[in-house]
Order: sequence, then structure tokens, then C-alpha cells
Amino acid sequence: MKKNKFLAVILAMAVAVGAAGVTTYAVGKDANDTEAPSAVVTAASASDTEAVKDETVYVMTAADGSTQKILVSDWIKNALPAEAQKAIESLNDAQQVKDDCWTGTIQKELPVSMSIHYTLDGKTVTPSELAGKSGKVTIRFEYENNQYEVRTVNGVSQKVYVPFVALTGALLDTSHFSNVTVSNGKLINDGDRIAVMGMAFPGLQEDLGISKEQLDLPDYVEISADVTDFTLETTLTVVSNSLLNEVDTDDLTSGDLGSLSDSLGKLTDAMDQLMDGSSQLYDGLCTLLDSCGQLSDGVDQLTDGLDQLSSNSSALNAGAKQVFTSLLAMADEQLQPQLAQAGITIPSLTIDNYTTVLSGVLAQLDEAGTLAEQAAREQVTAAVEAARDQIRAAVTEAVQQQVTAQVTEQVRQQVLGQVLNAMGYTMEQYQQSPELKAQVDAAVEMQVQTPAMQQTISENVTALMGTEEIRQKIDAATEQQVQLKIEETMASDEVQQKIMAATEQASAGAVQIRSLKQQLDQYNVFYMGLNSYTAGVDQAAAGAQRLQSNMPALLDGVKQLRDGAMQLSDGLKQFNEEGVEKLVSVLGDDVEGLAERLTATVEVSRNYRSFSGLTDGMDGAVRFIYRTEAVEKAE
Repeated sequence: MKKNKFLAVILAMAVAVGAAGVTTYAVGKDANDTEAPSAVVTAASASDTEAVKDETVYVMTAADGSTQKILVSDWIKNALPAEAQKAIESLNDAQQVKDDCWTGTIQKELPVSMSIHYTLDGKTVTPSELAGKSGKVTIRFEYENNQYEVRTVNGVSQKVYVPFVALTGALLDTSHFSNVTVSNGKLINDGDRIAVMGMAFPGLQEDLGISKEQLDLPDYVEISADVTDFTLETTLTVVSNSLLNEVDTDDLTSGDLGSLSDSLGKLTDAMDQLMDGSSQLYDGLCTLLDSCGQLSDGVDQLTDGLDQLSSNSSALNAGAKQVFTSLLAMADEQLQPQLAQAGITIPSLTIDNYTTVLSGVLAQLDEAGTLAEQAAREQVTAAVEAARDQIRAAVTEAVQQQVTAQVTEQVRQQVLGQVLNAMGYTMEQYQQSPELKAQVDAAVEMQVQTPAMQQTISENVTALMGTEEIRQKIDAATEQQVQLKIEETMASDEVQQKIMAATEQASAGAVQIRSLKQQLDQYNVFYMGLNSYTAGVDQAAAGAQRLQSNMPALLDGVKQLRDGAMQLSDGLKQFNEEGVEKLVSVLGDDVEGLAERLTATVEVSRNYRSFSGLTDGMDGAVRFIYRTEAVEKAE
């Protein structure tokens, strides 16, 4: 049976919002790690011959989120040179950094504006005022969607915003931050630093026409913490519109919508049946309470038989434990050296810890690919950063050569005018007579090469190199070359082969460890079953002796169980009112209208494929990376 695509989309958004909407809390170094949601940026898919522009926009902002500079990196595939040049004509200072890659700057309104607000002990402060202060700090990232199309939806003309998802990340030093919470996000605490990840959906609430009481789609991320000597490293925000691009709007048919309405009705009916069942459970427990008085009649006969069985329990348990311990010792002997080669250290395996230890090893091996890539990127970044001075020196040298050439040409033109004036010739005569031109050029070059003139040129070059404009140009070009070098090195065959080798080795080890764990689990089932049996016999023997004297306590327990069943019934009623009925209210009131709004939103999202622009017939994909300035105390 064909699954209802519309229901899947709505539930997926509900899950995403539910996962991000819960405020997450971390305390100091002992807080449990909370897994952060992953963000995936999907480039436009195209055939091997279709022209495609894959674009990454780097937005450099101040600590309050205001835009300072926008850098654009375009990878243009399968395009003719003229088409590629046209595709980057909106960029300033465009440079071709490799065969298919161009970079440049641009001055243009961003599709998503970001603003960052800070409060200290409830009072609004600027980043500079907050630096070095201590107290209760709140940092609020707010996102405003500026990109929309005017569409007719459900017979009404309205703005339909591109459904961007904003994923903001920050690293907080635990020596400065404690009791950290984040709305619409998750935390990971490694003891020294807390990684904060938050997610927002600016404009999507308006697109779907759903009230916040039905389903709250946040357009902000808020971080709160107790802070000592406030400082904040650079934060990064990734903005992408790829969330809904893969939704098949053709499946949002009237037949599917009717099926969805039927499904919601069945869900409501099933909830009613479950509530009826909880009421029946409560009635049954009331009957059990009335019948407990008959239980004491067979207690005396049961006690004699259980005493005989209990006398053999110790010998059975000791033998089974010895076998289990031997199996774990053999597994430990084989496993420890292999894991040590992979850089993984584990404690000796015991009956109590083997499941946790082996599951942890499997988790590490399953994440080996991601960890290998992260480790490789850290190493590559460190190596490139170590060479930043050399990169800057090379950039400075190239800029100085350009400046020298420009100054020399200006001086040469001035000298040319002086020589022509001294010789009594005009510029027109100079240009029309090859003989005169050769004679004048020789005189000009001789004068330009004099020590005095060369000294003048050198002084002008030095003055220009010290200007703020040239320094900014060198800074921007240096940063651009550093980032490009990192990405080029990460894409090299050497680095990729190392990542692949680490991943393949981890996968093979994971297969072996899963097999080992399955074998140990099989014996553990027997071992735990035996322990449960003998413990049950011992407990039953002791319990039978006390049962008769403790019948009043048993009656009290049944009464508590009955009361618990009543609480279950009340809880199901609350879940029905706050959960199921709320879902039905989101989807059941206006299913067809919501489907048309979702279809329009998906179509608008697919139409937005570039920030700097595409040529006719060119496909594209774009994502934005916002990087804020750090907040530091002035020296």
C-alpha cells in the first residue's frame, strides 16, 4: 500500500520541531552528553552534461549579527567559458581559483537576516559591554526570512517564503559557562567545552498557516548560562533551503488526503479503545483485591517444597558463573590487543560491564568514518594555519607586484609627456611615427630607470602598500587562500584514501565484535535465566514463610496497583487530550488547505537555487554560512 506522503512530511516536521524544541540542560563537567542533530546540505542533482552552479556564501558578521562582508564561492560544472563568466558577473573582484571554481565578494540583501541579542541578569547589553562580565547571560539568535514569492494559495494571494532551516552552533568553555540551556536545540558536553546546536525555521510558520498553539515552528535559538568572565568564540550558522526539496508534491492528491482523514479517524477510535481498556484493567484489579483472602490457604504446602529446591541453588550458580567468567577472559585476551592498535582502550570485560563496553566499542567503530574525517580536517586545518604567515607573504608579494606595475606605468606616462614636450612633438606624431616612437620610448625608459626616479617609484609603492585599502585586500585574499587550501587538501586522494582506509578497517572490526557480543549474549540469557530461577526459588521459599504473616501488606500492594491503574487511565486521558487530539487538530481541520500551502512552499523552495544568479538553463544549489566575530575582553 502506498504510504501517505503528506502525513510523512507533516510528521517529519513535527519530529524535527519536537527534537529541537525541548530545552536541553548541561551542568559543569558531569553533565550527560546530549546528542546533537546532524545537518545535511544537499547540492543540486544534475546529469553529467547539465550546467550546474553549486554555491557557498560566507557571511562575515559582527558579534551582534550585522553583516560586515559577503564572500561567494562558486563551483560551476559542465559550463562553457562564456556561460561561466556570465554566471559570476554579479561578483566583485572575481577570481578563478581552480578550473571550475570562482570566488568573489558581493553586496546584496541576504535571504535570511540574523540578529544576535545579549542580556546580563535580565538587562540588555552590547557584546563589548558584556565581555569580561559575570552573571546570568542570555544569547538570542533571531532569523528573519526576506526571500519570498507572491503566490495564489487556496484562492488567496499571499507571500510564500523560501523554507530555510537555520542551524547555529557555538563552543562554550566550561571554565566560563555552566548550567547551560538551549531552546530549540541540543548540547554535547565533553568536560572542557560544551557544543551548542540550535535549529530554527524562519517563515515556515507563515507558509503553512499553522498557529503556534497547533505546532510551534521556531524562528530563533536562545542560549542561557551562568557565566564567569564572559568570552565567546566565533559562532557558525548554516542556512539551507534543502529540507523540503525532495517532497513529491504529485503524491498530495485528493485520494491521499481522503486516506489521511480516514487514518486520523482510526487514530481517534484506537485511542478511545485504549482508554476503555485502561478502565477495564482498573475494574479487574478491584475484583482481584476482593479475592486476595483466598490466597493464604495453600501457603503451608508451598513452603516445604520450596525449601528443598533452594538447598541446591548455590552450586548451580557458582558453576554457571565460572563458565561465563572463562568465556569473558578468552574474549578479553583476543580483543584488547586488536582494539589497542585502533587506538581504543577498554576495561577488562566482566559479566556486569561487557554489554556496555562492547556496545560502546561498536558505537565508536560505527562513527569511525565521521571521526576519521573530523580528525583529518583538524590535522589539515592545523597544517594550513601553521603556514598562514607564508601564505600571507605570498599574497603580499603578489599585491606589491601589482601596485609596483601600476605606479611605474603612471610615472612612465608622466615622463612621456615631459619628453614629448621637450622634443617639441605631439602625442599624435609620437603614435604615427615608428621611428619617433622608438626614439622617444628609449629616452623615457632611460629616465624612468634613473636612481632618482626609481626611488620615487619605490616611495609611492611603499606608501600605497601601507594604506588601509591594500591591507584589507591582503587580509581578505589571505583568508580566502587559507580556506581554499584546506578544502583542496581535504579533497586530495591522499587524505580521502586515509579516511576510507580507517572506515573500512573499523567496519571489519565491528562485524567481529558484533559476532562476539551475540555469542556472549546467548550464554548470558542462559546464565541470567538460571540466576533468576535459583533466586526465584530462594525468594519464594523465604517469601512463602512470610506470606501468611504479611497478607495485610499484600492486600495493601494490590490496592496500590489498583490506584496505579486509575492513574494510568487518567494519564491516557491526558495524552489523548494533549497529544492525539492536538495532532488531529493540526491535520484534521483543514487537510486540503494545508496540502496546497505545503505544495506552494515546496515549489518556492525549489525555485531558489542561487544567491549570485544563474544563467538560462543552468541548475544550482546554495547554502549560507554565517560566521560571527568573537566577543573578547579588551586588553
